[in-house]
Amino acid sequence: MQFIEALNVLSKSSSFAVSTESDRDMGLSRIKSDLYVAMRIEEDFLSLLDKIDENSKKVIFLCGSSGDGKSELMLRAKRLFTQPYIKFHLDATHSFEPHDNAIVTLDKTFKYFEEGNHSLVIGINIGMLGNYAEEAYSPAIQKKLKKYLETKEFSEDFEFINFEDYPKFEITQDGYVSEFVTRILQKITSPSSEIHKIFVKEEAAGLIGPDYLKFVNYRLLCNENIQQVLLELLLKIRLFRSQFVTARTFLDLIYELIAGKDYLFNNLFSCTDNEILEKAIEFDPSRLRTKTIDRFVIGYALNSLSDEFKVFCEVVELELGIQKLKNSNSYIRLFYLLKFLSLGNDYHQKFKDDFTEHLLIRYLEIYRNHKFYNVNTSRSLLRNFYTKELFGALRGYINKKAPYLDDDQFLIAEYDDYQVISYLKLTPDYSAIEKNDQKKGQGSFDVYVKIKDYSEEDDDPKLSFSIDINMFELLNRLKAGYRPSKNDRSVVVVLNEIVNRLLKFANKSNRINFKSYSNEIKFVLEDHRIELGD
Repeated sequence: MQFIEALNVLSKSSSFAVSTESDRDMGLSRIKSDLYVAMRIEEDFLSLLDKIDENSKKVIFLCGSSGDGKSELMLRAKRLFTQPYIKFHLDATHSFEPHDNAIVTLDKTFKYFEEGNHSLVIGINIGMLGNYAEEAYSPAIQKKLKKYLETKEFSEDFEFINFEDYPKFEITQDGYVSEFVTRILQKITSPSSEIHKIFVKEEAAGLIGPDYLKFVNYRLLCNENIQQVLLELLLKIRLFRSQFVTARTFLDLIYELIAGKDYLFNNLFSCTDNEILEKAIEFDPSRLRTKTIDRFVIGYALNSLSDEFKVFCEVVELELGIQKLKNSNSYIRLFYLLKFLSLGNDYHQKFKDDFTEHLLIRYLEIYRNHKFYNVNTSRSLLRNFYTKELFGALRGYINKKAPYLDDDQFLIAEYDDYQVISYLKLTPDYSAIEKNDQKKGQGSFDVYVKIKDYSEEDDDPKLSFSIDINMFELLNRLKAGYRPSKNDRSVVVVLNEIVNRLLKFANKSNRINFKSYSNEIKFVLEDHRIELGD
C-alpha cells in the first residue's frame, strides 16, 4: 500500500469515514483500526454493558452528534458482547425497510424489546433522541426520554451515556489539554503507527516526486511543537466559535492539512471543505496588523529584507523541505506555525509576541481561578478582575452618556435636563465562587456578584452570570472605550441581558440622585423613610 492511498482513510469522503459491519479492504481496515483511540467514554460505556446480565432488562442509549464515533464504539461493543440477552441497534437514524422511517423502526425495536427478555443498546444522534421523545408510540418511553433531555436524569431501566459529557478540551490548573486531539495526533504521527511506517518507506522518493507537498506536510505534522500550535488554534476555535470537534471532522482536518493543494500552514488557513478549518480562516495570522508584521510585508514587497531572512529561508528549505514561498502571507503563516520551534537563526521568533495569544492567556487565567479557587492565591487576582475589568466595563457601558459618574454610580434614566443616578456597591462574592462547581469542559465560567446599597429587605442581594471568551473580549474592549457595532450583535444581546438584570437592582437602590447641569438633588432611604441627602 502507498502512503497517498493510506492517507485517504482520514478523509470524510472515504468509505471508511463511517464504520460499518462490512468494511472489506483489509489493508485500509488495518490502518483505520490502528488510528482508533480508546477514550474514557468507551471505558464507561463498556463497563455499563459489562454489568448487564440475563435478568437486567434495560435500555442503554449511546448519544452524541454526527461524526463523534458512535458507530465505531457500537461496533466494538457488539463484537465484544455477543450474549443473546444483549441486542444492539447500531444507528437509530436509519430504518431497515424502504417504507419505514427511523421513528417507525425505533417503535418496532422497542416493541420487540418489550416482548422479549433481552436488554437493548441503541446508538442515537442527540437530535434524533429529541424527535423520538416527541413521537414515540409509548407515553412511558416519551416521559423517560424527556426527563433525561430536560434534567439529565435517568431511571434504572433507561440509562444514557453521552459524548457531550466527555469534552474534547479541558482547562486545567496548569494550562489546557485535549487527550482526544493529542492521542489521535500521536496515532497518526508516531513511528509505530501504520501510516508512519509506510511514510518512511516512501519518504526519500516522495520528497522529490509529484506529491512532495504531502510528504513535507506529514513531516511537519510529526513535529510536537507544531502539534502544540494546532492544539492552541483548535482551543481558540472551540472557545470563540463554539465549534465541537468530532472524530470524523478532526481526522478529515488532518487529511486536508496533509493532502491539500499547498503547504500545511497555507492549508490551515485556506480550506473551506472542513467545518473546523472554515473557522480557522478567521484566525489567519496574516490578517494581523502589527508594526513588526507590517514592516515585513512592506520589506517583502520591496525586496529589501535583510540577509538574516534569506539565511533563514535556506535553513527552512534544507531542514523542512519548504521551497521559496509565493507571497508574504505564506511566510507569516509559516512563522506562526513554527512559533514554538527553534530553527536556524530563529528569524521567525521576531514575530513571536505578535502571535502570543494574550487575550486567551488572560481568559484562561481568570477561568482557572474561578474553577480552582484558592483563597490564598485567587482572591487578589479575582478582586482586580472584578473591580477593574468586569465592573468597570459594565459601568462604562451603562454610563456611556455620563462618563463622569463615580465608581458606584449608575445612570438609570433621563428626564429632560435631569439624569437619574443610582448608587450600587458591587463586590465579588468569594464564598459563591469557592462553592461553585464549574462544569468540566464548559467553555465559559460563572461570575458571582454581591450588591450593597439596596433598598429591599434582602440585605445581601446577589447576581451571577456566565462569561465566555467572546464576552470577555467585549468587556476588555468596552473598558478601553470601545462602542459595540452590528458585528457584535450576538454577544451584545447577552451583555444587555446582564445589564438589565443589574439595572433592576439599581432601580431599587436606597440612594437616588437627580442631576442637571446646574443642580443636583439627593434622596436617601433610611428606616423606610425617604430623606433629602446632603
